[in-house]
Amino acid sequence: MFYIFKSIIDGLWGFWSGIFTPLPYGNPYIATVVLFVAVAVVCKLLSGRGTT
Repeated sequence: MFYIFKSIIDGLWGFWSGIFTPLPYGNPYIATVVLFVAVAVVCKLLSGRGTT
């Protein structure tokens, strides 16, 4: 079960970081930053609180 979960996460990370492959030296670093920003935005939207 652990190896199935690990292979799924590995495949998803490979897909996600592959989006940023054309950027010079930005593949893992920019992919990580964008992932954290996307999670923060989704949490903010799901919390239902407005910015004002």
